[in-house]
Amino acid sequence: MSKIFEKLKLEKPLVIFDLETTGVVVSLDKIIELAYIKIYPDGKREEKVYKINPGIKIPKESVEVHGITNEEAKNWPYFKEYAQELFDVFSGCYFGGFNIIGFDLPMLQKEFKDAGINFQYTTEDVIDSKVIFHAMEKRDLSAAYKFYCQKEHKDAHSAMGDILVTEEILNAQIEKYPEILDREFLCAIHSPKDERYVDSERKFYWRDGEAYFNFSKHKGESLKEVAVSDPGFLSWILQADFSLEIKEIAQNALSGVFPKKQ
Repeated sequence: MSKIFEKLKLEKPLVIFDLETTGVVVSLDKIIELAYIKIYPDGKREEKVYKINPGIKIPKESVEVHGITNEEAKNWPYFKEYAQELFDVFSGCYFGGFNIIGFDLPMLQKEFKDAGINFQYTTEDVIDSKVIFHAMEKRDLSAAYKFYCQKEHKDAHSAMGDILVTEEILNAQIEKYPEILDREFLCAIHSPKDERYVDSERKFYWRDGEAYFNFSKHKGESLKEVAVSDPGFLSWILQADFSLEIKEIAQNALSGVFPKKQ
C-alpha cells in the first residue's frame, strides 16, 4: 500500500496527474497530454496516458517545452472523445500533483465544461506537493541561517544583526556552492528566465514569437493588436502602478516597437 494511504488514512482513491498543454492561459489553451496514476485504498493501482488533439495550433514556445508537435497531434482524438472516460476516472477522488491547484485542476475543469460535463472539486480534496513544499520549508533569513550555518538567529529583525547573519550565510554558500564564484552563473540565477514569458513578472507571454497579454481584459490578445485597437489601455499602463519593465513594453508598443524573442 502507498505510504500516502497508510499515513493519511484516505478513504477514497487518489488520482495523481499531470498535463501538457498548448500554453499557460487556462481560459484559452488546451490539453495535449494527460497522464495519471490512480491509487485505491486497497493498494490497487492503474495508470494511463492520453494523447489529445487540442483543436488549436500548438505555438512553437510550447513545442519547445514538451516536444509535442502539431503534426503529431493532428490525428489524435479530441478531449470530448475521452471526456466521459476521464470523468469516471476523476470522480469521487482525491487529487494529487505538483501545482495542480494553480493550473492543472482549473485547466481540466475547463476542458470538462467545454465537453458539456460539470466537473467540480474542492481544496479539501487536493494534495498539492508544491503547496506543501512552500508551506513547510521556510525561506526566511532565520531558516537560511539554520540551514547553512547550523545556528539560531537570536537577533532577528535588527538591522546589524541581520547583516552579520547574512555575511555568515554568504560565506557558507561560497564554501558549499563553488559555482557561484562564476559571475555569469551568479547573474543567471539572479535573473531566472522562463522562456515562455516576455517579462519577469509574467504579464506577457510568447505565442509564436509574439507578445500576448497575460492579464486584464486583453488577456489572450497580442500586444500588437491591442496597440492598434486600444492604445488608450497602453497609455493607462504608463500612468498606473506597474513596474518600469512593464511600462517600457507599453511605451515601446505605442511607438510601434514590439518585443522580439531572442
